[in-house]
This record gives sequence, C-alpha cells and structure tokens, in this order.
Amino acid sequence: MSYNTFEDEQFRKICSEKTLQSNSKGFFLDFYNFVAEEVGIEWIKGEFGKLKTDEERIEFVYKSKQTEKYIENYLKNVQEVFRPKNVELSRKLRLEAEKLSAKQQDYDKALIFYSQSVMRAPKTGYAKHIDQGFSLALSLWGRSQVLLHLHQFEHSLADIQEARKEKLPDSYQAQAFWNMGICYSKLGDELRASVSFDLAKKLLSKDAEKLQKLVEDTGKCSKSEESLRPSNLTCEKPKIEVSNPNLPNVSIKLSVKKSPGMGRYVVANQDISTGETLIIESPYAACLLPEMSGTHCHHCFQRLKSPIGCHECSNVAFCGGQCRDEAVSTYHQYECKYLDLLFGSGMSILGYISLRIITQNGLKKCLQIYENRANERLYKLCTNSDSRSPEDFLQRTLMAAFLLRCLQRSGFFDTDDIHRVKPTKVEVHITSMLLFNLQMLQFNAHEIFETRNVFGSTKSSSKNVCIGVGVYETASMFNHDCHLALSRYFSGRKIVLTSIRPLKKGDLIPENYGPLFTKKSLAERKRSLLSRYWFDCHCLACQQNWPLIHRGLDHVSGQVRCTTASCLNLFSLPIKNDKVECIKCGNTINLSERISMLKWCEEQYSVALELEEKSMINQAIDLLCAIINTFYKISAPPHKEMQLAEEMLARCLEKFGNLWEDKQQKSLEITKSIKLPSSS
Repeated sequence: MSYNTFEDEQFRKICSEKTLQSNSKGFFLDFYNFVAEEVGIEWIKGEFGKLKTDEERIEFVYKSKQTEKYIENYLKNVQEVFRPKNVELSRKLRLEAEKLSAKQQDYDKALIFYSQSVMRAPKTGYAKHIDQGFSLALSLWGRSQVLLHLHQFEHSLADIQEARKEKLPDSYQAQAFWNMGICYSKLGDELRASVSFDLAKKLLSKDAEKLQKLVEDTGKCSKSEESLRPSNLTCEKPKIEVSNPNLPNVSIKLSVKKSPGMGRYVVANQDISTGETLIIESPYAACLLPEMSGTHCHHCFQRLKSPIGCHECSNVAFCGGQCRDEAVSTYHQYECKYLDLLFGSGMSILGYISLRIITQNGLKKCLQIYENRANERLYKLCTNSDSRSPEDFLQRTLMAAFLLRCLQRSGFFDTDDIHRVKPTKVEVHITSMLLFNLQMLQFNAHEIFETRNVFGSTKSSSKNVCIGVGVYETASMFNHDCHLALSRYFSGRKIVLTSIRPLKKGDLIPENYGPLFTKKSLAERKRSLLSRYWFDCHCLACQQNWPLIHRGLDHVSGQVRCTTASCLNLFSLPIKNDKVECIKCGNTINLSERISMLKWCEEQYSVALELEEKSMINQAIDLLCAIINTFYKISAPPHKEMQLAEEMLARCLEKFGNLWEDKQQKSLEITKSIKLPSSS
C-alpha cells in the first residue's frame, strides 16, 4: 500500500487544531476564524505564507494593515480573570468543619471542609473584620486537629507549623506545641518531641489542670510502641545502574544519533536485558490538567492530602509550603491571575506549557536561551515547520500573541505600560519563543498519568488516567515502533523508561507513541501516526503487517531459531523431525531443546498472569523478565503469549509509578465548590 492510501488531510487538520485549541467553546477559536475570514485565504497563503521565520510572522501580524486593527482590538481586552479569596466563605466552611468534627466526629468529611476553608482564606491580616484577620491560621489549626484524629501525624505537624507562620493567636500556642510533641513522638523523633512538650509546659505553667494532663500525655507517648516512621515496605524506587556522563539521568547503554531521514534517535551501545531502567528524567516543563487541580499538587503532581493554596488565587492547590513557594517565586506569580482567562480561551494544555516554559525561566534567563538557542537541547526537538500550512502558522502566531499579552499584563516584562499592545524587540523575541513552543510541543509532549486501581481489585479494574503533560528533552528523542519495547510510567512528574524486551548493541531503541500492533490494525495505526505525528511508520510490525490479538495473532505459528550462533534462520512449528538441515547455514541441527524452552515460556506466561492477579507484582516482574529474555534467545515475534507478556510487564512496572489505590472509590476535590448545608 502507498503512503497516500492512509493520508487523511481533514483528520490531520483536526488533530493539529486540537493540540492548540482543545475547547471549541473557547473565545480564541472564534477570534482566529474571524481574522481568517476577514483577511482571506489569498492573503494567508500569499503574503503571510511567504514568511520564513517565527519572528517575521510575529512582527508581520502586528504591522500588516490586514491584521493590525484586529490584533489591537482583541488583545487590549485581556485582563485578570481568576477566582479570588473569599474570607466569608472560608469562615462558613471552617464552622461547618468544626461541627462535623466536634459533634458528628465525621473526620473525613471535616477534612474536606477544612481544606476548602484553607483554600479560600486570604493572607493573615487581610480581612480583620472577620476572625480578626486570622482566618487562614484558624483553618489550618482546625485541620491539624482533624489530621491528628486520623493519625496523619506528618500532615498534622505541617499544618501546625504553617498555622504558626500565619500568626496563630497566642491562646493556641500551648496546645500547638503539645500537639507537635505528639506528632514528633509518633513519627519517631523523640528529641523534637521533648523540646515541643517542654515549650508547652512553660506556656501552661500557671494552669495546673492542663499541665497535669500534658504530663500524662507525655508519659503515654514515651511508653508507646507505635511509631510511624516512613515505611521501608513501599516499592523500591527505580534506579539506573550506571549513568551516561553526557546525558544526565540516562543509562550509559544509550547513545543519541542523528540522520537526515530519521532526525535524532536513540540506539543501544551495549546489549540491554529485559527490565533495565534506561531513563529517569525530570521534565523541562510540565503542567497539571486544570480538571486535576482539586486532587493533585499544581507543582509536583502528587495526590493532595492536606493542601494549601496560593496567597492570591483559589484556582490551584499545593501539597505543602515548599511546592507553593517554589511555584510562586517562579512561574505562578505571572500565571496566577490569568488562569481562568487562559483556559476560558479554549486553549489546550500544550498552549499552557508553551507559556510555562517562559514563565518558569523568567525574562533574563529566557533572553539568554534565545541568544544561545542553537545550542539548547530543547531547540533541537522536531517542529515540522517545513510541512506546516500558512493557516496553521497564522493560528499559532495569533495564540502566541495572546500569550504575550498575558505576559505583558502580568508584569513579566517589568514595565508600567500595560496598555501598550505592540511588542518591543525584546517582546518579539519572547513571542517567537512562544511560537516555537507551540510547534515543538505538538510532536514532543508526553501525557503524564497515574494508574488508578480500586483497592483489592484485579488488573481489569485498573486504568491509566492522564493528570498532566510534560516535555522531556531526552525522552522526546526516541523514535516510534508499533511493537512495544519500553515501559513508560511516571513518578510524580519524572518519566521512567524501562526495557520490556531485550535489545542488542546497535539496535534502535523505540518508544511507542500510542498505537500498538496488538490493538490497532495497520490502517488505523498509519492513519493515526500520519495525522497526529506527520510520519509514515516503517517498523517491522508495519512492514510485515503483524496480526492483532484475537484477530489473527492466535493462529500465528510459533518459531524457533537455528542453533548455529551466527545464523538468523527461523523454523515455523510444528516440524516433523527435531533434527533438520538449515537451508541458510547448511548445518544439521537439533531443535528439541528450543521447542521445549518455547513451550516453557508459554506455560510460565500463565503463571505470571496468576501472580499479577494476586498482586504479587515483584514476583510477576522477575518471572516475566526471565520468560521474555528466554523467548528472544530461541524465537522471534510475533507470538501471542510473548506480546501479552510484554504488555503485562509494562503494566506491572506502572505500579512503581503514580499509583492511586482508591479504597473508598471517591476523590478529594479540594478546589471544587462545596455546597454548604442550608443551616450554615
């Protein structure tokens, strides 16, 4: 079949638009369609289509008579749109939480209300007419007590410390040190526990009754055998045996090469066995999906337990003070008051990362990157700019202009002239970087996911759910293969790539971009890859049109390799006689041992499946690695049980990444609105 057989220009256009504009209800698409209609296709393909560089495109839309007035009128309307703090609502939520905790002892529900109260409370001293300005400190304090009841000592301690930073009133200080002592003791830190108890005793020196109770509490803690130090029973973190000195967080067994037809790609410079961790890489930039803002930390993507918010907006939640401070000191100060506007525009998450790449670096560093972009690894990633249509370029140029306007209004350029729309030379440089990002991310972004599993369920109840998107400078250099070779999972925001089949020295090491030969037909895979990634796949599974699981792969005959070391001949089973003459090397060989080993691989696959279903993941992984390594020594794909074994191994390895055991089958939605009872 020819390349053109699978081309679908309309589908390709839709895929491209979705990487820029995910929400058809957003206002940006209306703006682009209006501009495109007003200027006409001849201008787009003629005058605009002749431009060669991103900077030329940026400057042209601001200066051209056809677009200048539309850009000016549209961008001057950009303004802050965000959900501010609400001290009245925060107080109502806190009072409801106190009721749930004290009267009903419903600590789980009280925790949700307290967390909502924390998220909506302004900075200490902001609204002195309510709670004398201590709303945030009081909400944190209340939540810390609920967490203490729930034996969440680490989180309770963090809330007490945060409440004290927010000027917790003096009347609470003795109890605060008292509770800190309990938390430290339960966490196994006896020195800090003793110091905290001593401070509480000093503050309670004139209250004999409370002092006596504190002494009793101190004695109980010291005698308690219960200690909740961090458990060593969790899954062992993945690690790279020997790192590549030229590529941080990459195995020494990998090299990056470049060729005109393939661009940059990764090869094995040593033999690689099944189960080897090859990459553990932090993202250059990553953004949480907006719909996950109520369940995951905006900065590190970990699940929220006792979140805190930004001091200005109520849109995002952080797992703790460190993540909040890192975010606010870098990117969030520029994004904070424009988040609702950005997503209200209908912009995709890739548009958001395009902005984040700029905001996280700050103006000074961005300009340094701009000057040195020929040597920057990010700028070596594919954009397919030579294949883009003028219409696509115009849409992305207008999006870059919109993002620039948000930066101008947010103070990114440190200027008071917020009413000026036309960019300065420096702003043109930054906008061209935004336009590059909008092109590059279309082909290089990775979905960051977590594996969700109902507690105690089998694998059939597990599913991978996208929680964010990131760009990885090294992981983005892997080419695609429809035959899975690497497991991909995420630990927080870090991507972890592990081999799930052996690879020989000199082999190209592929990733899989989505379509697997076991699940999608050749036509479906080709159409998807051509439309989404703009290339025609020529992997072995496509060249030989390997059949799908349950659609032909069941009937593919097993194969065994010739026993002569240098011979690549394969014998299809069954054979009449184990002793045969190889037509390629001419040797007479005995295949009985290899036939028995292949049968062992098939039988052990069923054993591994049972281990997985019993949640004996480490044992299943060890057995699967042995099975797959053995199979490739004696046989070759496609083979039903072995393809299923590779996919099972990938599934098992995901358990070491972002994993949510949904014991109650419900999610803690922190930033979503809670309806208060009418009595409140």
